[in-house]
Amino acid sequence: MPEKFLIPHRDRIYVVGYSSILFFKSDDCYSHIHLNDGREFVLTTSLAKLQKEINHRRFIRISQSFLVNGDFITSIDKKKKFLLIGDNHHLPFTIPIKKLMELMVT
Repeated sequence: MPEKFLIPHRDRIYVVGYSSILFFKSDDCYSHIHLNDGREFVLTTSLAKLQKEINHRRFIRISQSFLVNGDFITSIDKKKKFLLIGDNHHLPFTIPIKKLMELMVT
């Protein structure tokens, strides 16, 4: 399984490791990719298509809008149903907490 992800952006194609991707956020037919170095790119691909393309066990679909890298989940607020990704991204999750826990340890 490839460990790199290609991001076409303007006149360049960025090559990033899956280990540097914090999360993907859906925006209709677009997806925003957030990297751990603070960069953000917009892809003209739906989140569902990206999820199939990536098919990497480290990525967890936590809601209709977010696909997150489980390696960057630093805390889970069970009551408010938010994940803390890295140091400052609070993302809502809609999957059951039990399912989330199972996906994090596989």
